[in-house]
Amino acid sequence: MVGMIACLVLSTLCALVLSRRMLVGIVSSLDDIANVAHAVRRDRTFGLRVPSAPIAELHELSNDFNGLLDELEAWQAHLKQENDSLAHRATHDSLTGLPNRAFFEGRLSRALGDIESPAKLAVLFIDGDRFKEVNDSYGHAAGDAVLTTIAGRIRAQLRETDLVARLGGDEFAVLLAPVHGTEDVLQIADNIIDCMTQPVILPNDEAVITSLSIGIALYPDHASTPQGLLHEADDAMYQAKHRYNGGWRLAIHK
Repeated sequence: MVGMIACLVLSTLCALVLSRRMLVGIVSSLDDIANVAHAVRRDRTFGLRVPSAPIAELHELSNDFNGLLDELEAWQAHLKQENDSLAHRATHDSLTGLPNRAFFEGRLSRALGDIESPAKLAVLFIDGDRFKEVNDSYGHAAGDAVLTTIAGRIRAQLRETDLVARLGGDEFAVLLAPVHGTEDVLQIADNIIDCMTQPVILPNDEAVITSLSIGIALYPDHASTPQGLLHEADDAMYQAKHRYNGGWRLAIHK
């Protein structure tokens, strides 16, 4: 009788110990899942994962939860990529890959706010010569080839701190910031003009020669606002084009 009671007591104690361990395992595993779920909801940390659980059923639940997080992480990455692509398309030209007018004007505004005397900045307004003639004679594909070539060659003449944008059609703008003298600006303008002396190869393997006319406006010499600098550089570009193709003209001092 005593032996039976002792056996019963021992069995009960073992059951209590095992139950306690199982309860701790269940609570710990559920805490892990809850903590990860809370972090994902609060901080959008989709890279977190639930550790393996010691209990088979909870282990399966953890694996399923981690599988869901895998899908959410992939979806989040895809959504970010789509948003980045949309943002890029909103601020960049689809043909040349250059920033567009809105991006350029925003960058110019910030540069004007950051510039410190005696440093200056310069805006170059650039227009292609004979572009309409090439486009009409050889077709739009040829015109696109000319534009992408112009974009690449201009970009190759600039410093890392400078910016070139396509404003539309065959019009481009360059922001040089900072510059410490007019001579630096004119040297870059000469380099841009010289880079177009090599022929542009069209999709049909024909070669055409085109040139660029450039108008130059400096801050604070010619204007003090983004619109003013672009306007003065645009006017100077038309003066350069009326004189001869393939040259530059400096804006008139105000």
